[in-house]
Amino acid sequence: MSNLIGVILCGGESKRMGRDKGLIEQNGKHWAVLIAEKLRQLELPVVVSINKKQQDAYDILFPDTPLIVDKLTIKGPLNGLLTIHENFPDKDILLMATDLIDMDDKTLKELLEVYQNETGFEFYAYDSEGFAQSFCSIFTAAGLKKVFERFMNNELKKYSLHDRFNEGKTRFIPLSNIEAFNNYNNL
Repeated sequence: MSNLIGVILCGGESKRMGRDKGLIEQNGKHWAVLIAEKLRQLELPVVVSINKKQQDAYDILFPDTPLIVDKLTIKGPLNGLLTIHENFPDKDILLMATDLIDMDDKTLKELLEVYQNETGFEFYAYDSEGFAQSFCSIFTAAGLKKVFERFMNNELKKYSLHDRFNEGKTRFIPLSNIEAFNNYNNL
């Protein structure tokens, strides 16, 4: 797993929530910090993906963690993912959304086990009744290299993470704990 980094995707606009999800506090800790702790428990180096407006707040929140500012001309999570890939082109990425606060250790460890034991895939994603979970997924450097090249050559027609799974060689993992993927768009 020395080639794997944990990335917290914080750069979204949080339009539905109405505020930055990563800065919401629960039991005295910000959500982004809670996700970082989950990744560090797996002994993964952590990188935080942010947008330019978040720089000051996240500098305070993560003084010793690399912060990478979205810089590509793509809207949505693919901007953060490919910007991270551009900065760490040889690293596989375990991508976590900042609001996956209900993610449990068992689900994370199962993902890592499949990633370690079933090589040859570009992406690893949980699947629940035909719906792939974009976050808490692993994107390999080789798979992201192909996506990044297609982006640079203006060959990408769709920009969702689901499209990456459908177009690439993806290992879909049956999901046993849907509550781990609770999505918080309002409180």
